[in-house]
Amino acid sequence: MQKRGFTLIEILIAIFILSVVLSTVYAAYWGTFRMAGVTEYESEIYTMARTTMNRVMFDLSALSPYDGKMGFIAQKQDLGKGEFTGLLFLSKANIAFDEKEANHGTTSIAYYVREADGATEDKKKYSLIRMDGLYGGPNKGVYGQRGFSLCERVQSLVFLFYDNDGKEYETWDSTSDNQLQKNKAPVMVTVQLTLENPNDRDHPYIFSTRMYLPFNRIEIEGTPAS
Repeated sequence: MQKRGFTLIEILIAIFILSVVLSTVYAAYWGTFRMAGVTEYESEIYTMARTTMNRVMFDLSALSPYDGKMGFIAQKQDLGKGEFTGLLFLSKANIAFDEKEANHGTTSIAYYVREADGATEDKKKYSLIRMDGLYGGPNKGVYGQRGFSLCERVQSLVFLFYDNDGKEYETWDSTSDNQLQKNKAPVMVTVQLTLENPNDRDHPYIFSTRMYLPFNRIEIEGTPAS
């Protein structure tokens, strides 16, 4: 008896079933692959944000006066897109980049945002830079200053400052004639760091923390006051 071959209808049905199976497998594979990519990116973002916040908080916790005055200046940065605040203050939290470099003394620490390498007019990219150098006073200035990129993919960096009465400020200047700020640091600082979400720029990753600064001014006797 001669064996019957497959009919055209049967072949088309088989091809259809195979295409459905392959589409399902591909969709599952691609979804898993995409999810793995998102998870890896988020892990990197959270690690970078945690490292940045820890560094900023550590530097601020070591605020230090010089010649009986607290040095603390915060100003808005105009970079075209996003909201950014630059910060400059005196601290004891110096980072020694090599064994011969002194890692003690009053240090001038600066945080500021700048355009990252590879940024274009259509797609701006920003990095948070940390710089420090030993402070020699108003006449000698800062020497041995070095810096590094602390955080990438910054969409905004906002600092908020509070005085003894709880009043909020977007900027601070210890060199001004404002008696609430002159020769003083804020009593409290809020840091809000926003990092890019490449999948949805309107819903970025937002991290925020607040810190009380115990030594924010100098009393008449020359002792840091809390």
